Amino acid sequence: MMDDKANSKNNTIKQIFETMSYGDDTENITKAIEWLKAKNNRLFAHIDKNTETPNGEILSLKNVNNDEALCDIYIPEAVTVEAILKKLGDAKNEWMEMPPMKRAELVFKLGDEVHKNQNLFVQLEVITRGILASLLSTILKILLGNPKARLTVGIVSDKNSISALGCILAPALASGYNVVLQTGPQLSLVAALLIDLAIQVGIPEDTIRLIPGNIEPSVFFTHPKVSIISVFDDLHKQNYFIGNHFGKKILNFYSSGIPMLVFEGCDLDSACHSVVDATWGYNGMLPWSVKNIFIQENTYGSFVRKLKQRVDKIVVDASNKKNADISFPARNVSDKLKTVIEKAKSEGVEIYQPNSSSPFPALLIGGNIFNNNVIKEDFIDVPIITLTAFRTINEAAALANNTRQGLAASVWTENNSLANELIRKLKVGTIWFNSHGLFSADISTSPYKSSGNAHFGGKEGFYEYVQLKSLKNETTSQLQSGEAMEKAISDAKKAQESWYKLSRFDRVKNLQRMMRDINVNKTTWGLPEKWVDDWIVSVHEYNLNHRGESFATHKGYNVISFREPFGVVTIEALEDIESHNKKLIIAALIEGNSVIVLNDSKAAIPFYSSISQLLPKDVFVVVPLVQDAVKIAALHKELGVYFGEKGGSVFWSLPLKSSSKFKVVNFDKWDHVRDKVTLIKNVWCNLGQSFI
Repeated sequence: MMDDKANSKNNTIKQIFETMSYGDDTENITKAIEWLKAKNNRLFAHIDKNTETPNGEILSLKNVNNDEALCDIYIPEAVTVEAILKKLGDAKNEWMEMPPMKRAELVFKLGDEVHKNQNLFVQLEVITRGILASLLSTILKILLGNPKARLTVGIVSDKNSISALGCILAPALASGYNVVLQTGPQLSLVAALLIDLAIQVGIPEDTIRLIPGNIEPSVFFTHPKVSIISVFDDLHKQNYFIGNHFGKKILNFYSSGIPMLVFEGCDLDSACHSVVDATWGYNGMLPWSVKNIFIQENTYGSFVRKLKQRVDKIVVDASNKKNADISFPARNVSDKLKTVIEKAKSEGVEIYQPNSSSPFPALLIGGNIFNNNVIKEDFIDVPIITLTAFRTINEAAALANNTRQGLAASVWTENNSLANELIRKLKVGTIWFNSHGLFSADISTSPYKSSGNAHFGGKEGFYEYVQLKSLKNETTSQLQSGEAMEKAISDAKKAQESWYKLSRFDRVKNLQRMMRDINVNKTTWGLPEKWVDDWIVSVHEYNLNHRGESFATHKGYNVISFREPFGVVTIEALEDIESHNKKLIIAALIEGNSVIVLNDSKAAIPFYSSISQLLPKDVFVVVPLVQDAVKIAALHKELGVYFGEKGGSVFWSLPLKSSSKFKVVNFDKWDHVRDKVTLIKNVWCNLGQSFI
């Protein structure tokens, strides 16, 4: 009898746990509504004072949860934007003239204010973009510098996290710039709040200005006072094609979604749990949101089954509901999602939807997704994942690398040797092992391929804003065949793969042997002895100051930062031999690049020919600096990066997507040189934490 009562009691408790639910808990948005009221429920770009009459096209911004009107966004006309840029560009830069330590103090205060007002940021994100919680990072890293220019522009679309604003403001403010933020209409509210807080802590009012709404970016590219433009958007869009025609420095950060690799023996439950936030968190709009999951074949069935069970339990609700796991996407995104699902069904792709009446969330399962081109380029903002099986490590790496994105990858494995192999094979800037979406303001990131062309975070991100060099728009009258350049790039690419496979120690020994020969023969070329000696000294300096990887710990993770070469590097050497960048060439070679020197100096020909013969074949190649050679380099898919001035006329004539490889490097600092010839690959590994 007691047993029956106990069983009855246990069954009752079990039933309670299986059926229990939390009460309704709605996000309080009072602070956000009050803040908007204080702004008269409007946001506009002002030229002189924020009390002037608003102008521009009106866009009504509504609460995504109930369609109630929030405020009016006035999208300014081009003449208004021009006037703002002129005002900030011509005015005395009070911020830059402030003592560096005072600037640092104020930016630290701004970071504190962001932290104090995090609830207000959350509320604005909830009502404007339908995001459950703010991911704004206080990424305001304080570094001091001395910029050569006054004005920088940040272009941030609505398809970004608000941490992108920190990536722009942190180095720009630390360097003393005035900053113009051009944001999408939904993101403009949090940008306006940031500016309010900046003014509140004592940063001069005209230091940061907001231009809300989607406007034509050509006004920034053509303006003579703008020197640096940060674009958190896809440079392949048509409205950016003219971007590099005006000699601006352009920093780009963008990704259309990253892959996740799941190997046998990993913690499948943790991987499945991570998928929810990685795919649907922040409505899937983060650059590092997961789009494709590749699963090892012998664990494919188990993973798919567990993921379906996890998706079944997802609580989907409005963004103001605290108990929701994920929030509903915007209506236009939901319509795209329906289109993708219908297309997939018609092609015979397996679709899994826990709620047949809703397209969200959904899984697309099987290789037919790729064979039938179900997800097209204009649907990259759709929060949906594809599940595909693979057999070998090489196949997994090939699938993950088969995309324009090179931002990051998430890898789930307990096999250390497999992890070490993937570190080298994955062509991405960040690899998370058994985790996802980890970043730190202290650790620089340099996205690979089309995901970016600059450093973000850390001291390397700060260097992007200091010691700029003006680009010269010169032309070369000499015209010759580009066949030599075509062959040089092809040969150099093959040689680079072998050169990088050598250990760093062996590469340095190669260069040291080369310098011994140069020292013996330095009087035979008729060049200044000091000029030749500088080459010898540079090899030893670089080897002493830059040795291998760096290591850090951050919030329970070991972070190892590797330096990887761009591949084939082309460097212009002008007629004046004193302008030749010895440090750039030495750093490029030691870091594993092959180097093509476009030489315009007759005096240096014998010297460079000797270097070419002393190094392994085609690791160092010399080609005459002529217009045809520059054109070939500009469009060649195997070229990693091009350093120069004289070739600017060619690169500026190309669409930005084709010429973002063109860079100018500072001559003075080894750190700057190293940053320009390498990409940073960050590897995040859990230190090991046990939970009961």
